[in-house]
Amino acid sequence: MPRNVTYRSKPLHRRATSHTRPPSLPHSGNIACFSLTNGINLYAYENFASPSVVVNGYLNVGALDEPTPAKAGLAGFVADCLTRGTQHRTYEQIYEQIEAVGASLNIYSGMFTTGFFAKSLAEDLPLMLDLLSDVMRHPTFSEAEVEKERAEWLTDLHERANSTRAMCSLIFHEMCYPEGHPYHYSTDGYLETAQAITLDDVRRFHAMFYAPSGMCIVIVGAVKSERARDLVEAHFGEWMATRPARNINLDAPPISGRRCRHVDIPGKSQTALLLGAPGPSQLDPQWLTCAMMNSILGQFGMYGRLGERARKDEGLVYYIGSRFEGGLGPGPWNIHAGVNPGAVDRVVEIVRAEMRRMRERKVKSAELDDNKAYFVGSLPLQMETNEGIAGQILNMVRFRRGLDWLLEYPDRVYAITAADVQAAAQRWLDPDHHALATAGPAMGDGK
Repeated sequence: MPRNVTYRSKPLHRRATSHTRPPSLPHSGNIACFSLTNGINLYAYENFASPSVVVNGYLNVGALDEPTPAKAGLAGFVADCLTRGTQHRTYEQIYEQIEAVGASLNIYSGMFTTGFFAKSLAEDLPLMLDLLSDVMRHPTFSEAEVEKERAEWLTDLHERANSTRAMCSLIFHEMCYPEGHPYHYSTDGYLETAQAITLDDVRRFHAMFYAPSGMCIVIVGAVKSERARDLVEAHFGEWMATRPARNINLDAPPISGRRCRHVDIPGKSQTALLLGAPGPSQLDPQWLTCAMMNSILGQFGMYGRLGERARKDEGLVYYIGSRFEGGLGPGPWNIHAGVNPGAVDRVVEIVRAEMRRMRERKVKSAELDDNKAYFVGSLPLQMETNEGIAGQILNMVRFRRGLDWLLEYPDRVYAITAADVQAAAQRWLDPDHHALATAGPAMGDGK
């Protein structure tokens, strides 16, 4: 083992016995964990049933690190520019090498982190880790390539202005979170910020915030754990950059009353609708119960209770559902729907009635049991591929669930009671205090 790598897997005598854990699930007994001295954590899971290898992970850099709202979108722009050329490869050479082996490599930024994903045959893993390390650590950000990327960004923003769903989401977040709160602003930025961000902004942001401390790498596929460890150490072990600490308050004040806004987008035949409020992060101890409550309301089967009422019984919507968007921070809970423009008021009436029903009455045993069976039964199907396994491991790490979360998952699901579901609804669903955003054809003042 290299000197600056620590083996952190649970000792054998503390692991669950083999007969108590399903062999198809990753857990503390079959995920190898290593820590590099520069703060990188590696989680390797061997799967020789497939000839491929997936690399999934994240760096602790994102929109939270943007200096002001006037630079909104900067974190994402920097991530998009990383593959535009390095000190060792041109933009063309990067993609020629990836395509020559039929592999894929993506880097993308969010609110808290910048994620990366690579997939290749096992024998090409050294190349993919070399490319990943190169673009993260040695981008050149040449003016010509940055301007090409900016042109693509501006095109995306122009397309967003014509999307009912995207514009609805934009004003929904502005109503849910006050000015100055990071969630008030789009991580994709705005036309004015995309045009104002300079080349110096891009280079400065990368130099200040791209660092290995806290970086998480998950490798799943046809590679021995020790081989994965040696490759990560070879390509990332000498990276010693540091970044300033974050000190940001993400608490979101509750919404008082009903806030409504509409965006006119001429020529549309459908109105997009979002109704909701700030919700929990996935670090909340009751997250799984919240997910169960949300499934009953707006996901299970044909969009849960909402689909039963608004779509099946009355035929008012093209789609409808509900979701918690929380991650490491308190993203919103919301109901989303595509609505006949003349039926918006009726759909909102149904939605508020179903929110009250969830708060005031316990769900029936049969309904709860069906959802529990779905939660548990669908879990193995989410891990049929290396991508699915890597995503589950990454979530266990990112949301601090522990590496035996999947083994404990059925027991956690079956322990949820109807009273727990009702308590979650009373905590997060409020039919009288929420934001309502719509986007589509003009609606006048009748909403």
